[in-house]
Amino acid sequence: MRVEIEKDGNIIIFDFSPVQAFKVAVHMEEDGIRFYEDLAKKVKDEEAGREIRFLIQEEKEHLKTFQKCLDAVKSGADDAFEEDDIVQYVSSKVFDTSEELREASRMSHRHTALEEALNMERRSIVFYEACLSRVSDPRAREAFAKILSEERGHLKKFGELLRIKCINSQEGCLL
Repeated sequence: MRVEIEKDGNIIIFDFSPVQAFKVAVHMEEDGIRFYEDLAKKVKDEEAGREIRFLIQEEKEHLKTFQKCLDAVKSGADDAFEEDDIVQYVSSKVFDTSEELREASRMSHRHTALEEALNMERRSIVFYEACLSRVSDPRAREAFAKILSEERGHLKKFGELLRIKCINSQEGCLL
């Protein structure tokens, strides 16, 4: 991993290893789980609560997938301790969800949870695409391609769930 800090303070990271790629994915899934768990505590609508609990389970399954991938690439790989701090920093800055959580908890629309899930998946896809564009190691490229495939699958699944809810809703829906 190579880190550069631009004049405006932005941090640019190049050349992730496969281990680092999956570490970021694991941290981001953990961030997603925390986001939905915090949202579940604030939401009052019972149906939205069920949706959020479903999203938590989906994120936990995603976490298991990425953890298995991490474990597989980690065996025999160089795993420098100091990289953990950078990986945690990257994932926390990508998904600073405090504003999204405030907005979602204020909204009364009953499809908020799935709409937020779509937004979170879109943000993660944009982030991983940017990472992929800065990686030269073929194994790391393969890792990010796997992560992107998983995230795109989640986006599609959540989008389909939201469309079904909108079609069945008598209250309208934002798409």
